[in-house]
Amino acid sequence: MSSRLKSWLGNLALLGLSLFLTLAVLEHVVFRFILPPDDLVENVTIKGVVRYMPNTRATFRHPDGRTSLVTINADGWNSTKPEYRTATSPGKRRIAVIGDSYVHGAIVDVGEGFPDLMERDLKARGADVEVLRFGMDGAPLSQYLHVLRREVLAYKPDVVLVPLIHNDFDESYRFLKTRYASSFMKLKRDEDGSVVEVPPGEFQYGVADSLRGYRTFRYLYYKTNFYLHAKGFISRYFWGGDEQWSPENISSAVDIRKIGDHQANRFYTRYVMSEMKKLAIEHGFRLAFVMDGVREAVYAGKPASNYEVGMLNRIAADVARELNLPFLDLQETFERDWRQNRQRFEYAYDWHWNARANKLVAEAANGLLTGDQRIGLSVPRRAAALQSQP
Repeated sequence: MSSRLKSWLGNLALLGLSLFLTLAVLEHVVFRFILPPDDLVENVTIKGVVRYMPNTRATFRHPDGRTSLVTINADGWNSTKPEYRTATSPGKRRIAVIGDSYVHGAIVDVGEGFPDLMERDLKARGADVEVLRFGMDGAPLSQYLHVLRREVLAYKPDVVLVPLIHNDFDESYRFLKTRYASSFMKLKRDEDGSVVEVPPGEFQYGVADSLRGYRTFRYLYYKTNFYLHAKGFISRYFWGGDEQWSPENISSAVDIRKIGDHQANRFYTRYVMSEMKKLAIEHGFRLAFVMDGVREAVYAGKPASNYEVGMLNRIAADVARELNLPFLDLQETFERDWRQNRQRFEYAYDWHWNARANKLVAEAANGLLTGDQRIGLSVPRRAAALQSQP
């Protein structure tokens, strides 16, 4: 072996060792003790429903110095309840809340999520209730129907509350290429125009999950917001999709280029709500919907109808009215509080509801459940409403 080759191999080995040691220091020192990223929450499919790994917990660290705690219970849902029991207690009313990351409780501590606040408020007013939440990041309206059938019905709820977010609609029938979008039930039309349900696939642990297991990757990819800039590239060349991040096209955290087929939005929304209503009649529970307001309109002092996403609020309200289902648009709730307090309903770095908004949503949702005679949730006495966060 020539001396030049030996020197080249030696330098290569030294480079490899240096790189290994650098990555080891980053992983086990820098991004563990100095710049820790969010903890990892893994996914798993149980009984045909994708959820979080049971009996785990994680701390999320936010740009403003806040941290929020996630506690995944024995059933795979973020909750302050260690487990959900299928057995019911005589006289106790059970409320199930089905949704996405807003129900899961992204950005706020598990105990600050509106389902927990709903329960505490109702109990303070003398009601014997329990609120179970079934929230999964990224889940669309079609998946809520699947979760209701495969998971929630087993708990024999008295009331099912479904919060709607603006990305729930198109993502019910638009097939996203993401880490676990194939784990959600989707909808499509058959040749004769009827709805076909596309069953969710089992969540598959893949390369992306392996990378997410490293603190260095989580910090550099997520905490620097690099994932937003790489979204189009990753979608196209890793997942085989066409999702792209274009800030000028984002409204209410959705890409308005994707939601414009309002005929399809109305068609599939009506299908899901109708199927849920059939289940409500068959299994004897009450069904209700609430929907996020168009917060940009609130801050600008403009009608929600001025915004493309506002059409989704109108569609949801129209379909609920056609089906005689209780529905609350949170637009007025947020407008009223904004006029009085001028405090936003999300943190500057994320569009999810902040702690203040979660309290407002809890108040509004309880007002719907106790005030609409079609639901019939009564409380023995009046008590002070949840205090808004200062």
